[in-house]
Amino acid sequence: MLALLVASSVVSSSVVRSDLSCPQHQLQFDELPRGFSTCSHLSGHKLSIKPVRIIMSLAAAGTASQAPVLSLSNVPDTEATGEETANELTPHDMWAWNAQTHWKHWHGLWTMYQPLIGPDIVKTYKSVRSLWPVDKERIHLYHRNQWYATTGEGPDINWECGPWAMYEVKHSLPDGIWHPNSLDHRILQFPHGDLGWVQLALKPNDPKSVVFNELHFMTPSGDARMPVIMGYDFEGKLGVALQLEETRDNDKRPPGSWKGTLWKHHTDPVVATRDAPEGTFVGPEMSISTTLTQTTREAKWRGFRGGLSDEEAALYTLIHLPNQVTACVPKEPLIGKAHAYYVTWVVNENQVRILSARYFADGRLQYVKSGTYNKVSGSE
Repeated sequence: MLALLVASSVVSSSVVRSDLSCPQHQLQFDELPRGFSTCSHLSGHKLSIKPVRIIMSLAAAGTASQAPVLSLSNVPDTEATGEETANELTPHDMWAWNAQTHWKHWHGLWTMYQPLIGPDIVKTYKSVRSLWPVDKERIHLYHRNQWYATTGEGPDINWECGPWAMYEVKHSLPDGIWHPNSLDHRILQFPHGDLGWVQLALKPNDPKSVVFNELHFMTPSGDARMPVIMGYDFEGKLGVALQLEETRDNDKRPPGSWKGTLWKHHTDPVVATRDAPEGTFVGPEMSISTTLTQTTREAKWRGFRGGLSDEEAALYTLIHLPNQVTACVPKEPLIGKAHAYYVTWVVNENQVRILSARYFADGRLQYVKSGTYNKVSGSE
């Protein structure tokens, strides 16, 4: 829902949306993409996770048939170091976790790039994305976005700002949380706050199919989050945005002089290279599929390219964003080939985190993954 609100909208297709001719559906950077937003939260509700089943171990790799399949392939990924287990989640779990972690007033800075054209920021905006419950049971959500100039002056940018009313019974579905402004995206929400607002399917026979995904890192405190937005316009040109958001106690614009409290606002370009942290990083990760199957395992981080060979990596580009965030994404929409959008956040020299969205070759979303990996002692 966060992504749901985070980006509430850019695409609508038959499989993904029916009309690709509308200019508002193009992820171009002379104006903001429509309706980014985010939402989530529902404290006080009992979650209904079904019993765990072990679906695969290293010894039995290749024998499991349950989805999602997380074996290594020609897409950026981590490497399993232990057995995988799976839980069957419910739509209520998605809604409750979203409510518990994202239903707040989020104030932030957006910086937008076209990294295959040049390193500099194309546009910057400030924003207030507000999500709050209408009722104490938290089954009814109200969401509104405000976008405005970084000076803090001038009217809101009319960028699909809502407001939207959302209801658990209507919008929390068996394949994720649906935001009313985009039929073709779902929020897949993790219990600790990370999420993906992702496109359910790509058009397999349309090379100009617009692709738009948003992956949110949540800090442990729950008071700051960092969405990374990736997409292509109708010509297949890549655009990437980084947003630094933090909570405040209301949805009023802060003074124009406000430059962030938990995050520090910046005007930094992307950089050409970045050294990966030294050592071996291992830790828990979780994937959620479009059937709401939650798979967990221990795994090893395999660098910014997710273990791709030079040949495999030729289809991808590394985008070294500010705040030690690096995205490994296809240079252009990959129709007819399995692929992933793989984002690493180097938290510090001892910890890295990843968020990724993986697609089947036929364009269907396979899963969204969140992982945290700590340096193994003595591995430098």
